[in-house]
Amino acid sequence: MVPRSGASGGDRPPTSRPAAGTSRSPLQMPSVRDGRSRPSPAGRRPVSGPSPDSRRRTDPHGRSRVSRPHGSARPAPRTAQGRFSEPSTRADRGAARTASSRLRHTGASHGAAPYAAPHIQASPLAASRRPPFAVIVFVVVALLAAAVFGIDQIVNGSRIYQGVSVGSVDVSGMTADEARSAVAAAYGDRLSGARGYIFASEEARGTVDVDTELAEQAAQAEQLSVEEARADKKLWVAEAGALGARIPVSELVDEAFAVGRATGPGGRLQAATGGVNVPVRLSFDDEAVEALASDIDESIGRPRQDWDIEVDDEGRASLVEGHDGTIVDRTELTALLTQGFLGGDSSGFSFVAEAGYAPLRIDEGAAERTRAAVQAVLDEGIAFTFEGDTWQLSGRDIAPWIATDVEAAGEGFYLAPHLDDARARADIAQMIRDAGFATAVTVSFEVAEGEVWVSAASGSRYPLVADALADADEMLFGSFDGGGSFSPPASPSVEIGWGAAPERTTFDEAIQCGLIGEISSFTTEYNDGAGAASRRHNIHRAADLLTDSVAAAQGGQWSFNAVMGEANEGNGFQAAHAIVNGEYEDAIGGGICQVATTVFNAVFEAGYPVTERRNHSLYISSYPTGRDAAIAYPDLDLTWVNDGTSDVLLRTRYTDSSLTVTLYGVDPGYVVASQTGEWTEGDPFGKRVVIDENEPEGTRYVKTAGADGRCVTVHRTVRDRAGTVLHEEDFASSYAPIDEVTVVGPHTPTAEEEEADEGSESPGTDKEDARVSTGD
Repeated sequence: MVPRSGASGGDRPPTSRPAAGTSRSPLQMPSVRDGRSRPSPAGRRPVSGPSPDSRRRTDPHGRSRVSRPHGSARPAPRTAQGRFSEPSTRADRGAARTASSRLRHTGASHGAAPYAAPHIQASPLAASRRPPFAVIVFVVVALLAAAVFGIDQIVNGSRIYQGVSVGSVDVSGMTADEARSAVAAAYGDRLSGARGYIFASEEARGTVDVDTELAEQAAQAEQLSVEEARADKKLWVAEAGALGARIPVSELVDEAFAVGRATGPGGRLQAATGGVNVPVRLSFDDEAVEALASDIDESIGRPRQDWDIEVDDEGRASLVEGHDGTIVDRTELTALLTQGFLGGDSSGFSFVAEAGYAPLRIDEGAAERTRAAVQAVLDEGIAFTFEGDTWQLSGRDIAPWIATDVEAAGEGFYLAPHLDDARARADIAQMIRDAGFATAVTVSFEVAEGEVWVSAASGSRYPLVADALADADEMLFGSFDGGGSFSPPASPSVEIGWGAAPERTTFDEAIQCGLIGEISSFTTEYNDGAGAASRRHNIHRAADLLTDSVAAAQGGQWSFNAVMGEANEGNGFQAAHAIVNGEYEDAIGGGICQVATTVFNAVFEAGYPVTERRNHSLYISSYPTGRDAAIAYPDLDLTWVNDGTSDVLLRTRYTDSSLTVTLYGVDPGYVVASQTGEWTEGDPFGKRVVIDENEPEGTRYVKTAGADGRCVTVHRTVRDRAGTVLHEEDFASSYAPIDEVTVVGPHTPTAEEEEADEGSESPGTDKEDARVSTGD
């Protein structure tokens, strides 16, 4: 230990710096500034020991420290801010502790080197304790923004910002509910009864009399086939209701509400200064628009036909040639319809349809790649195994299952092959029944609270055919993407398992799991012109009354009249053209025979026994030859019997130009064959002219197309899969001649008079005589 010096303040040695080359006293510490060692500032008086006024004390830990009286000067240097400096790093703090220790344990002897007080520069940590100006500004701005946001939420939290409108409706400051009501009130009535007239050409627009054209379309709606009606069609009527047109009010209001929220303050400023408008638009039923566009394509354009493939009965895949087309642009069509319907013109709007170039989506090369892939699959075949039985199916066996779809791939398309689920499921189910599992499951249907429920006997099991087909489809075609590197799996095989039949489930779930399936389906088409609106309404009304009706198992009888009831106004039917006394006249329920005919053909193809059916008195070319069905409550009915072991559900669906009837259940597996006999000629038709005083002078149109009387017989044979004939019957149809009836206005020359007056023009609107297919 160095002896403690007893020198007083008067004995303090003179201030001096160490001579060059001599060592610095341990207490002469370097200053620390930005990590660099520097000497203490010049002029700072060193301290060699305690002052006379100081006294030594110990801290609570027993360590010695120097205490100075109140008001005495502190030896530590000050920073520019007047604060004492502190060590800023772990190394600095260590150095300071070392110096302090030396100060406490080193005496100020006369021979000791003079002590120079350390000068430690202020550390960055100390400087950072006072927030910089930028931080203060940021905090103030954040607080102001929070205050503004809070005020904005209080004022506009549930309201649309100022300057926002939907169409012509200013919705500024409105709640969402208020805005919906305002938009609906402004635009809702515009779609009520809105209609537009679409012409095939500018010439048709200038020459076709709309009222006369619609009258003829209505008169011949049931007499002409769809193809015949389309052949020379020059006018289409687009009705907002028929096209499913509606204003998506909630979506528009949601977009208005998002202005200034989703777009931020910039959107708010734009709305407040220049205004933001959400344009009103319409949404349509896509199927209805497509049906209208396709109808127009048939008349003024050439429908596009992509290259495709087909598979023959021998399992050989070949190409089907395609071609470009000229079709109506669907986007442009809906834009014109939207503009017209929202225009608010009560008399209707009109425009001329235009067909534009439609290039192929699938060319020969793309179709060839698909053909090659399908052929490779057919050559390999596939095996299905169930309960120890294995069916090795060749290309010939699975040929009817092959189907294709045009699917998008990036910016292009490819022809995607797949298995036709309905066809394949029916065939596999029949193979399982032939193996002795025909009574594995039976089902019944119940309609309750708007839902169709399917029930199976307790403990029933059913083959998981749907799952097996999904596996097979993925196995065979899952890796095909339209490229040329496809190769089928070698010796593909799929196991069909058992599933416990749910005792009660919904119709959709039963279809999805394969518990039930489609037994048969049939579609008929009809003319969808504006003049046929009442007839179309009656078809839809009858279909709605028949859908989800049930024919009970084991001999249950289904009756058209019993299910639908009488076609009268009280049952929701309207007056439309029907056959009355050998002529087409308006009658309540006109058009329901189209529904009966569609049901008859679905039952015909399924193989169920038909116990009552009558043909129309007049031949209708739009129906399959000899396979129509007439209804007249209560005298004429259509009835059939379900001779299977499970219930059969009849379900309908329709568009503005087609009706489909489908039978669902457990397929009994009947095999149906039919032969249509030769036509037998009957009496020829006559011609009549009817003057209608209510028509304008010069009007002439064909109300009833003429057709000769004729007879035909269709023979049907129904067998089981083993080839055993279950039943066969003849459906004979005898049709009376139909007189051609022409309606003219007063003082209108007859056709003979016009022919005699060579070179003269018709004073009115002549219509070309309707054509009726002979059926020969």
